Amino acid sequence: MRRALFGELLSGLVGLSDHDISEVLEDQAISHRRFGEIAMAFQWCRPQHVWQAWWAQLEQSTQRVILPTVGVDTQALGALPRALAEEYAVIPIRIYGEQLVLAATDESQPRASVELPQLVRKSIRFVLAPEQQIRDAIAAHYGGEAN
Repeated sequence: MRRALFGELLSGLVGLSDHDISEVLEDQAISHRRFGEIAMAFQWCRPQHVWQAWWAQLEQSTQRVILPTVGVDTQALGALPRALAEEYAVIPIRIYGEQLVLAATDESQPRASVELPQLVRKSIRFVLAPEQQIRDAIAAHYGGEAN
């Protein structure tokens, strides 16, 4: 089973035509912006649609990210205390209602996926990032040096 492309998932939510998708892909080839950013700029969708499409995509497969590029939504930090972030080597990067996306390492993700949903009482999906990027993000966003 192939993984659905982001544009296909977004189209299922907001009814993008094949022509709309082509326009976004043409813009993306030139601007190197993300599909959702471009679709929002064209006013074909809203942020919650982009979120829903990404959430669905993360259900299909875990993506690798460059944490400094993706960034951390400071609202997401409130969903996970620093002590848990350090213990599980994860950092919350996005939150929407009861849905939380955490960046984890290849090594930390298996344990975190089993234990953290019960501890934070949220639906969790993961992206993968290098350990040093996660440590740096914990230090930068929770303040002070990571333990």
